[in-house]
Amino acid sequence: MPRFAALLVLALSALACGGGSEATAGDTSQQEIQRSSGRLEGEWVLVEFKPRDQLEPMLAALLAAQMGQLRVTFRPGSMNIEGVGVTAQRGFQVTQAAADGFAGTMTDPNGVQYRVTGAFQGTDLTFVSLSDPWQGAGRLRRLH
Repeated sequence: MPRFAALLVLALSALACGGGSEATAGDTSQQEIQRSSGRLEGEWVLVEFKPRDQLEPMLAALLAAQMGQLRVTFRPGSMNIEGVGVTAQRGFQVTQAAADGFAGTMTDPNGVQYRVTGAFQGTDLTFVSLSDPWQGAGRLRRLH
């Protein structure tokens, strides 16, 4: 089961920060979060992932099998992952956003949260997974 949760983390990522005057900072921040959440909605496929640390051979083989196959579908408040031998649904929330970047958390059924940052780049979403066991950087490509 941990590998399923770890693969879910592969699904995201860039940095976010707030801005604006004190009177509108909260409104602007919430609008950016909603905008990024809306941009995430839809189906994506994993096209690249470079782990921070070298993976053991079995996990490296599992990761290699997911390239071009692992599909991540974002819906409001959730993400669904389907890949080679992998099917899971998790909670997902954008926690900060600015311009084309965001920060978010994925939550597994046990309540464990995994942090990611992401940036929209055309039809791609680059991401950095900040939580163990799959720390690293990758890229998802929009399908629909």
